[in-house]
Amino acid sequence: MSEMYHHGIKGMHWGIRKKESVTTDFSYGQEGSKQIKKHSDGSKTFPVGFVFNRVGQETLDLNQSGALYVSYGKQDAARYVKSLGPTLVGKLLGTAGTTIQHISVKEPLKVPSDETVAKETASLLLSNKKLRDNFNESIYSMVVTEDFTKQITSDDLQKAIKNPSGKDAQKLAYGVSSFLGDGNYADDSKIVYDHFRSKGYDAIPDLHDTLSGTSTSAIIVINPKKVNVTSTTLITKDVMSSGKDYVKTLEKLPVSDLIS
Repeated sequence: MSEMYHHGIKGMHWGIRKKESVTTDFSYGQEGSKQIKKHSDGSKTFPVGFVFNRVGQETLDLNQSGALYVSYGKQDAARYVKSLGPTLVGKLLGTAGTTIQHISVKEPLKVPSDETVAKETASLLLSNKKLRDNFNESIYSMVVTEDFTKQITSDDLQKAIKNPSGKDAQKLAYGVSSFLGDGNYADDSKIVYDHFRSKGYDAIPDLHDTLSGTSTSAIIVINPKKVNVTSTTLITKDVMSSGKDYVKTLEKLPVSDLIS
């Protein structure tokens, strides 16, 4: 959800789930104050005035593919502050976010269901051989094949289209979502985003983060002209400390068995 791109395959190793009863005050995450509209096909619409969070710089700094990684609610705000804020590693790599951006929806954002993402992703890879080849050559294809010597075939994609809620289709969507977060594949990401925009969507679920247990609400805004930064909170040492303390009180998010 920031300029810190995904490297490797996040979510392949995880710890023991732990729940604590400690409470603390992390008040820097904006809650989505407007109700999300859910549709019969599983898609959602985020209404005008809905508030997202994003760890980044002071401006609406889009990534190289022109997209914006966001989430909502103070729990995910704290999780991302802890991982993407001004940590020592982030500072050394030059990827540390300095502020929590509060991003408001100016025009309704339509988001497809996870199943639709899987189906459309498979359809696009089936019709675009160059995109499929680039994905197959990347490390992220191993999420699907689990073997560097294997490639995703047309038959695999056709099966995913027929059963988009199945494990193989969701693993494919997860792998491509990871692929989208890597700045080395910005041109490929633009092709994927153009495809979903052509289908009438303004954002897509960030399946990399939601299925790997990083977030419950992460999405990728692919129509950023429909949102704007309305305020920011500087991530001071106190904010960083407060975020880390709050995360300790939360139950660890489960990793989806669809990708494990």
